[in-house]
Amino acid sequence: MKLSILILTHNRPELFKRAINSVLNNLPIYDIEILVNNDTSDIDEIYDDRVSTHYHYFQHDDLSCVYKYLFDLATGEFIYYLEDDDYIKPNFFRNLD
Repeated sequence: MKLSILILTHNRPELFKRAINSVLNNLPIYDIEILVNNDTSDIDEIYDDRVSTHYHYFQHDDLSCVYKYLFDLATGEFIYYLEDDDYIKPNFFRNLD
């Protein structure tokens, strides 16, 4: 099973850092990719050798177009959207199974 986690961020670098680290600190056994759309924010790109992470810079006034853009790039069998002000709890991946 492959899971694609799609993260949108806009001008909230500290919240983005918390969101992506919540994924990286709780990685499951199965394959995972992270796709981030950074809409002109000044953020530090975070990478981890255990997952495939891709950063994109697609801008659009209609947020649904940004969601679709990331969705179309995702290669996972399952998709999870994670906003930059969200984070996953440590037991998230166990409950996902």
